[in-house]
This record gives sequence, C-alpha cells and structure tokens, in this order.
Amino acid sequence: MTKQELRESSIARRASIEPADRALWDQLIFERAHKHRAFQIASRVHVYRSTSEEVLSMPFIEYALGIGKEVYVPITPETGQDLQHCRVTWGTQWTPGRFGILEPVPESDQDLVLAEHFDQSSAVIVPLVAFDKACHRLGYGKGYYDHFLARTQATAIGIAYQCQLMSEVSSEPHDVALAAIATQECWYRP
Repeated sequence: MTKQELRESSIARRASIEPADRALWDQLIFERAHKHRAFQIASRVHVYRSTSEEVLSMPFIEYALGIGKEVYVPITPETGQDLQHCRVTWGTQWTPGRFGILEPVPESDQDLVLAEHFDQSSAVIVPLVAFDKACHRLGYGKGYYDHFLARTQATAIGIAYQCQLMSEVSSEPHDVALAAIATQECWYRP
C-alpha cells in the first residue's frame, strides 16, 4: 500500500468508531498518556487541538494548565512547514485555523516561540493517522510535525486508537519516530 492508501484506510477505520466507544477510549488514552514520566516532569508541554475524529486532546491541555505547566498549542501556517507555537492560558481565545481546527489567538508576540524552545524539559503530544509497533508515525502528509520534532529535544508522545496500528509504517530519512504511543489498550515503545 502507498502512504496515501494507508492514510485513507486508517482514517476510515478511525471514523467508524462508535461514539460511546470513542468517549471511553479517549478517557483511557488520557489516563495512560498523561502519566508518562516525560509528560509528568515536563515544565512545558506542546499539545495539538484535535479534530472530532482524533483522540480528544483538550484534557491534556486542561490538566497541564491545572498543575501549572506552560502549555503551547500549534498554529498552522498559511505557507511553509514551520508551525507557530503559541502559549495558552485559561483565558485564551480560540478561532478556526487553516484546516478548521481550533487554534489559539496570540495575545502578544511574546506568546509565540520557536521550535527550539522545546528542550529536554518539554513533552509534545503528537497527532497521527497511523503507527507501527516501532513508533513510526504516519501523519497527514504535510510534514509539519516531522519538521517541528527534528528541531526540538522534547519527548514526543503519540496518542491514537488501537485501530490505527499498522503492521509497518515505512520510514523515510526526514521522519521522526516517537518516544512512545498510547492507545486505549496499551503503550508502544520503540
């Protein structure tokens, strides 16, 4: 299968999850993933905003804010591969971004940081379309997260439903493997 065929297959399986199962699985994945040591000890975390078919990410943002961590959410650029990284607070305003996903509205330029801001004391919760047991991820094909993760020293943690597991996701030189991936059933580590 090509990468695009793998994407389409995984997205279709993810879309077919029953709402009651999705709600339970989102809770189980949150309970597993937020207890990862790197997430617990991180002084700053980077968390994407999920679509309606992805693992719900808002609990990670709320939890991190609630225990006093710096929290950043990406803003997708109109052109190029460099995500912007915006610090969020309880009072952050949100607006639909380039792909219709809610993104933070920066209150000032000081809220925006470069990828290099995320050092060894940081954790990143990463979206994915599919993954394999070696923690290779297949994203949406735009390269935003591979480009971002290649420029950080943060621990990258994927969250996904078990149905997104593939026997193998072919890895290319620019692809960045994740430190771990949490599903509703278990952890995967390379």
